[in-house]
Amino acid sequence: MQGWITRLLLCLSLTVISGCDSPGPALRIGTNVWPGYEPLYLAREQGLYDHHIKLVELPSASDVMDALRMGHLEGGALSLDEVLSLVQEGQDLVVVLVFSFSAGADVIMAHPNIKTLGDLRGKTIALETTAVGALMLKNAMEFAELQDDALHIRHIGLSDHLNAYKAGSIDAMITFEPFSSELAHAGAHVLFDSSAIKGQIVDVLAIRREVITQQQRPIQELIQGYFKARRMLRTTPAAALAIMNQRMRLPEDDVGKMFDGIELADIAENRRLLSGDPSPLSRHSDHLALIMVKQKLMMTPPALKHFTTPRFLPESS
Repeated sequence: MQGWITRLLLCLSLTVISGCDSPGPALRIGTNVWPGYEPLYLAREQGLYDHHIKLVELPSASDVMDALRMGHLEGGALSLDEVLSLVQEGQDLVVVLVFSFSAGADVIMAHPNIKTLGDLRGKTIALETTAVGALMLKNAMEFAELQDDALHIRHIGLSDHLNAYKAGSIDAMITFEPFSSELAHAGAHVLFDSSAIKGQIVDVLAIRREVITQQQRPIQELIQGYFKARRMLRTTPAAALAIMNQRMRLPEDDVGKMFDGIELADIAENRRLLSGDPSPLSRHSDHLALIMVKQKLMMTPPALKHFTTPRFLPESS
């Protein structure tokens, strides 16, 4: 029953964009709220996208994955491990852009009485049902030498973490901005962050393979607009951050730290990572898939063929 309700809600939200029965001509790109994706929305606010490009904000990465599974999106902004999970399920996706690397932006936060990772033993931790949450939890538990049954795990949406924390029903949570700033103001502190597993959490734009040939121009315009917004972020950071914060809604004191712990990949780095067959990102993906199999996040590693392309990247920023 719950699965049908989720599908109905997704369908209703996406009907506003283009309808659930037909994909239509629009390039629909799903995202959740995450600083690394915000230049896409900055580009939209600057009028860089026409009606053929539709950004669809969904509550979580899990919802973006579900919408891709159901064919309601042409592409999605996801972490690399989430894309690998979809490919392993049979979704034929191609990575056309690397947004960023998490180098401290994904965090485990906890009540101030919990001083170390070892203190989590017997406590309740909240996380989303995503591979990123599982990767963060597994690595933190290995660092602390905690067994799999040492913690009580609750799968709670990111937007509900704060209320659960204030109510005392959870002791710790796996989160990121803008939610981590809210939790910090409520007294929670960082126990572990993704800088300890640098390189494992990569955010990318993945497009359905059949769309690559069908909608070449919108994809190119989408990525060009993204890098134009990145240029605005470099040249007029205060104005760009103010626009992006209309969606992020960070406290004023935290706006300037929006991209702390995030390494944004420029055009040159994208070209290096996406070029060749296998590309450097494909080789990294093979390694990451083996880690995911070891951590029981997937049964077998997916076969990655022509998994990346640099063809839509602009010549320069």
